Amino acid sequence: MSKIVILKTGSQAHLNPSHSGFAHGFGIFETMRLVGGRLEFWRAHYSRLVRSAKVFNLHFDQTEAAVLAAIRELVQSEKLRDGIVKLSLLSEGDDSCCYVYLRSIELPDESVLLQLSTQSVLNERSVLAGHKTHNYMEAIYLKQLARSAGYFDLVRVNTAGFLTETSVANLFFVKNNILHTPALSTGILPGVIRAEVLKAAGTFSIPVEEGHYPANLLKTATAVFLTNSSNGILPVSSLTADDFSVAYAKAHPLVDTLKIALNDARVCESITIAK
Repeated sequence: MSKIVILKTGSQAHLNPSHSGFAHGFGIFETMRLVGGRLEFWRAHYSRLVRSAKVFNLHFDQTEAAVLAAIRELVQSEKLRDGIVKLSLLSEGDDSCCYVYLRSIELPDESVLLQLSTQSVLNERSVLAGHKTHNYMEAIYLKQLARSAGYFDLVRVNTAGFLTETSVANLFFVKNNILHTPALSTGILPGVIRAEVLKAAGTFSIPVEEGHYPANLLKTATAVFLTNSSNGILPVSSLTADDFSVAYAKAHPLVDTLKIALNDARVCESITIAK
C-alpha cells in the first residue's frame, strides 16, 4: 500500500537506495503557494499530479482527502500562513510514497533579466516532456548557469528551434496587443498559472495565440513575462541572446489586467488550510 510521509522541520526522509525513487529520481512533484493560510489552485495541482502518476504507472492509492489532511497537519504544526508546500510522489519498489514538506519561498525583484540559449535544447519528444519529474537536474543546472552569469533564468528552445520555457517557468510575450505563449506541443509543462492566465485572457477578451515561435520573435515583443506557482506573473525587463539584446517595458496595461485577474482567481481557487 502506498503511504504519505509528513516531513516537519528537523525531520528526515529515509529512502531505500535500491528503490528507483532514490536511485534514479523516479518520481513526480508539485509546488503550491500558501498565502494567508490558503492553498492556491489545489485542485489543478492535485489533478496534474494524478495524471502524471498514471502516465508513469506510479501506484498511489491514498485519497485526495488524506493528502490534504497531511498538508493541513504540516502547515498547522509549523504555524505557517505564507510559504511553499511541496508534494513529491516517489517510486518505492512496486508502490510509492508521497512526501509532504515545505520549501522556502524565493521572492525575485519586480522584474527580471533573462538569457536566451539555443544550445541547451528541450526535447519535446521525450516521454518526460510536460511532466514535473524528479529528473530535474538539467533544468536546475541551467538555472544555476544563468544565475552565475547575472540572469534570473534561461529561456530554452526545443529540437525544432522553437521557443519553449525557462528552467522553472512558462513564457508569455505580448506583440501587437496579442498575448502569445508557446504551445504545449513544443514540450513545455502545462503550468497551473499558465492555464489561469489563458483563462483570464478569455474573460477579458484579450486575443491569445498558442504557437510555435522562432527565438528572434522576442526582438519585437513589447512585453515579456514568466509564470509559475511560486511567483505568479513575473515581468521580464530584458533578454540577452548571443546575437541580440532587447529591453522591455516593466509595465504594460495588458499584463496589469492579467495580474489583477490572477489575484482574483487566487482567492476563488484556493482552500483554507490554516486559520
